[in-house]
Amino acid sequence: MNRSSIKDFQSESKRIGDEFEELVYKDLLNRGFSNIDRDYYFVGSGCEVDFRAHSDIRFEYVEAKGGNVGEGKRPGAQRTDNVKKAIANGALIKTFNDIYYVVYFSAKPEVGSYSDEMINTALKHKIIDEVRYLERFEQ
Repeated sequence: MNRSSIKDFQSESKRIGDEFEELVYKDLLNRGFSNIDRDYYFVGSGCEVDFRAHSDIRFEYVEAKGGNVGEGKRPGAQRTDNVKKAIANGALIKTFNDIYYVVYFSAKPEVGSYSDEMINTALKHKIIDEVRYLERFEQ
């Protein structure tokens, strides 16, 4: 892959990620969150989440992992690196804070895959409190 191809790939990935974050933002609004902060940093953890959403009764800290759909693509929770990053962020953040941590993916993992096992383990051990899928996401 030459430099131009890498730059195009990174540019497309950034655009797709931004579009998915907008869908997550809209979903949070639909869930009744009136105040939503973007790129919320947890001091001392070295991590940030895409959103801190709060309403009168609750807070959620949200990571969004979207990706392209199509031939040769592995969007959302089908990419183990997406899943690992979301879980690592949750583990690091929760060492400092008792929070409700939600991860949005643009696609479900294959049943029985490494990603599926990682998500189930993270849910079981409360590293992630909830996983939501917005599967209709396409560029």
